[in-house]
Formats: sequence, structure tokens, C-alpha cells
Amino acid sequence: MMRRLLKDKLQSSCGISRLIVILLVLVIAMGVIIAIPGYRAYQRHSDQIACTIAMKKAQDMLDIGFLSNSHLTYKEACAIVEKSKWEQDALCPSGGDYYLIEDRQENQLYRVTCGLHESDTRLRVRLNADHAYQLLNDALAELKAQGQELPEAGFTFTLNGHLLPVTRLEEDNGLRWGTSASLDYQGTVCFFSVDDTGELNWFVYADENHAAVWLRDDGWVGDAYR
Repeated sequence: MMRRLLKDKLQSSCGISRLIVILLVLVIAMGVIIAIPGYRAYQRHSDQIACTIAMKKAQDMLDIGFLSNSHLTYKEACAIVEKSKWEQDALCPSGGDYYLIEDRQENQLYRVTCGLHESDTRLRVRLNADHAYQLLNDALAELKAQGQELPEAGFTFTLNGHLLPVTRLEEDNGLRWGTSASLDYQGTVCFFSVDDTGELNWFVYADENHAAVWLRDDGWVGDAYR
């Protein structure tokens, strides 16, 4: 009898121990689930601060270069910003591409900004669209120079540290003011079409908020270029 009571008590204790372990695992799992969004928000905020500091380093080098040469060209300014990446570690921690925009209001020839952390969303889309458009034109020119066929699927470029598929379409679609306006695409998208000779006919870069569209006859149109 005593042995049976001890056995039952031991089994009961094991059952309670398992229940406690299960509850602890559930509590830890819930804690992790709750903490992840907060950690991601903290990481984004930290990256933005670090990027601001890095852009300040690049801007300082650019301003010094401008003091030495008040007629600094855009190409020369880009070279200074590129140099600052290696000499001053002026790099976006999230992999954002750095761009130059004219900034006469601050008595500066150019202002350094980031393709991920620029606060003006319309300007950010326009700058990224310009970059993607240039990458596409360079790729098309290289294929033409080598006498190679244009890939049916399109291209994949690295933009802001991420791979960006630039999809070829047989004809233009209605995508104009953002990815919710047509085709139910989400996130950042990029499309283009070419004519029978392989020349660029239509190009669009869009995110959830804005779109920048290039048409052969009209140049840049779209919400991000208004």
C-alpha cells in the first residue's frame, strides 16, 4: 500500500512538473512574441540615428571639398561622398544608397541623403527611381554593345542593400500612383517595357505611397515627380 501511495505521489509530482515547464515555455514564448516588434522598432530607430551620423560625416567632407572648389561638379561631389564611405565609415547601417540633391537654401551645393531614411517619402521614391532607371539603362546599353538578347524576365539589381527585381512586361500597365492602384502588388515594385528594337519605352518604380513613371514621350511623370 505504501509503495503504491509513493508511486501515485511521484506520478502526480511529475505531472505537476510537466505542467509548470509547459507554462514557463508558454510564458517565454509570449514574451518573445511581444518583444520582437519592440526590438525591431528599436533597431530601425538605432539604424536611422547611425545613418544620420554617417550622412553628417559625408556632408562634412563634401562641404570641405566645396570650400576648396566652389565650382564642384556633380560627378566630383559623388566621388567625395564615395571616398567618405571608406575614409570616414560613412555608411548606412541598413545598406541604404546615398544620393546628392541640390540644397541652395542651406547655402550648400548639395545635400547628402539616404534612399532608406530620407524623411520626404516622395523625394525618396524619386531618388530611388532615378537610380533604378540608370541601372536599367546601363544594363540595356551593355547588352546592346555585346549583341546579346534582352532577358525575357528582366533584371535584378541591388538597391538600398536589397535585391530589386525589375520585371519586363510585354506592354505598359495602369500602375501609376502606388502599388495599391493596380495589379495588387505589395511593397516595392519595378517594371519596364521595351519596343521592337530593345529601346526603353516605359519604366515604373513604386512603393505603397508613391510611384515614379517614365514614358518615352513624356519623360518622368507620376506622383513622386509632381
